[in-house]
Amino acid sequence: MEDAQSSATDYACGPPRRHHSLYFEDGTLVMQVENAVFKIQRSLLARYSTALRDMLSVPSVEGNKDGTDERPLVMSGDSAASWELLLGLQYDITRNRPGALKGEEMLTILPIAHKYCMDEIEVWIVEQLKVTSSYDGLVDLIVASRIVDSDELYQDGLQRLLSTKSSPTLHQAKRMGIEVTYAIMKAAADVAIAKITSDLEAKHSKALAAVAIPTCRNCHARNWDCRNCAHGM
Repeated sequence: MEDAQSSATDYACGPPRRHHSLYFEDGTLVMQVENAVFKIQRSLLARYSTALRDMLSVPSVEGNKDGTDERPLVMSGDSAASWELLLGLQYDITRNRPGALKGEEMLTILPIAHKYCMDEIEVWIVEQLKVTSSYDGLVDLIVASRIVDSDELYQDGLQRLLSTKSSPTLHQAKRMGIEVTYAIMKAAADVAIAKITSDLEAKHSKALAAVAIPTCRNCHARNWDCRNCAHGM
């Protein structure tokens, strides 16, 4: 039973079909993402997306059925799961609270928010991610910086990761990529090498101090072969 239900809501496979919770009969726009068919209010997309607002504001030619049940607006390259989360957030205002979405969910929404110029939503997500203090949260910040192509966000996440002086797990390393993982591991290695070097120098200084160096019996110069007064020891 659970497998059948899971299959019905997995819109990455199977035939195109109405979304189980985001197909509203009074909707004014029908859109298809993967195999999920959403029917929502056209004004909802126009409100948040400048890109879609411009596209949807183009006068419709008589007889044009784009955006209808007969010819849904196909959102190529997008994830049904991303749109499901985004639209669900808009239709359920109780979720529009700080902490209502997990980092993984925010990263699912962020690509389409960035792609369709949903600036208000993108800024909200980034601000939520920036307040994190956990290691996983900082990894999310690195991933987000790549999605929105922000070097400032990337550097912020990287420096905060370095300040933790902790090493990532294999899963975290895969999510961040080799560049960030290398920077973290190199910083840890540099700290370890600096400590070893400092310890060796301290031991060397202590050993030298313990050695009794003879002094000249005439001028008391600390030298094995006194050259100050031409006398030997």
